Amino acid sequence: MAAENKPVSLSIEDDVAFITLDSPPLNIFTAEMMRGINNALEEVAADDSLKALVFRANGKAFSAGADVGEHHPDKATGMIGAFGRMFTLLGALELPVVMVVDGAALGAGFELVMMADVLLASERATFGQPEIRLGFFAPFGVAYLPKLVGQARAMEITCSGQTYSAEQMHRFGLVSRVLKSEELDGVLEAALRDFRKASPLVMRLNVRTLKRVRNMPFEQAHQEAETVFLEELMATDDVLEGIASFYEKRKPEWKNS
Repeated sequence: MAAENKPVSLSIEDDVAFITLDSPPLNIFTAEMMRGINNALEEVAADDSLKALVFRANGKAFSAGADVGEHHPDKATGMIGAFGRMFTLLGALELPVVMVVDGAALGAGFELVMMADVLLASERATFGQPEIRLGFFAPFGVAYLPKLVGQARAMEITCSGQTYSAEQMHRFGLVSRVLKSEELDGVLEAALRDFRKASPLVMRLNVRTLKRVRNMPFEQAHQEAETVFLEELMATDDVLEGIASFYEKRKPEWKNS
């Protein structure tokens, strides 16, 4: 008997992790898909050689949202637990997260792409929180979207249930770049080339510090970043390797230590 296809796959390519939503055509978020994403994120977090994480999807939608049937009161606790775990893992991840959207990212799919550090969207990508029209609201969207697009815009998006274009989301500040579908792979690879140049250890220190200080007042954030720089970064072998490679005009050979 052939093995059942899994709705999520994880692969590692040249120090970059790729999580692929693979339940076409719509990549509906079921409990199984959420568990698959969470398992993949746990593996990614445990691999200290990685320099970035990419989310992508097979099918005509990035994700059209969560399984409506799993919102039933008898199932909601388990569904929300698995869904919340996904955001906890992404929030703690010490890597830049790139998401590639070439289709609809709605409901739970839209909430997931809110966690992107770099969000590349095609001209045919669409975004929105239609849950309100079905008698639900988006817990993560309500909590996090105001930080990304402002309170007034978040109120409009979550209360209206409207669908927004990639260009609109670019203007709102959520989408990094709007591209033709055929341009996505090339632009992604260009971004990853830059990430791959870094020491994995220094990349983690950088992302960890960014996340630690992002809600601090400026002076406190500045002091915290300086402390990490002097007490943690300056104690690494990779700082010395970076300096040596600069003066010797060669590619650094990172020790990840």
